[in-house]
Amino acid sequence: MKFYTENESLNKLINSSMDKIKTIVDSSTIVGEKVTTDDGTTIIPISKVSVGYVVGGGEYADLSSRRVANHFPMAGGSSGGMSVTPVGFLIESNGEINFVNVENKSVYQTILNMFNTLLMKVEKAEKDAVKNEKD
Repeated sequence: MKFYTENESLNKLINSSMDKIKTIVDSSTIVGEKVTTDDGTTIIPISKVSVGYVVGGGEYADLSSRRVANHFPMAGGSSGGMSVTPVGFLIESNGEINFVNVENKSVYQTILNMFNTLLMKVEKAEKDAVKNEKD
């Protein structure tokens, strides 16, 4: 039976786990590598990362050995999980930047987005019509 005099083991466990998580999650996980198509359109994937992590430990011994010993056996453990979910894409084409959302949307959000897109198209058509009248 090994006795621990400090909480050093638990600290090592936590630090080691956090270092591993840092190597997995970096900025390229959130904002992906850009892809350029033949027509010059640039597409950049955007993701959401969720990380959960738990660490626990304690000193355990039966009651009789606790009365005599100064140090108790230590047990510890850790666990974690990570989820990467695509959120959307930033698309740059002909000097315009748009965000295409691919997350699950409610019907309300979908209708608002469609309405917003329709308004932008009408506004662009009006500007083009005014521009053509001046020419």
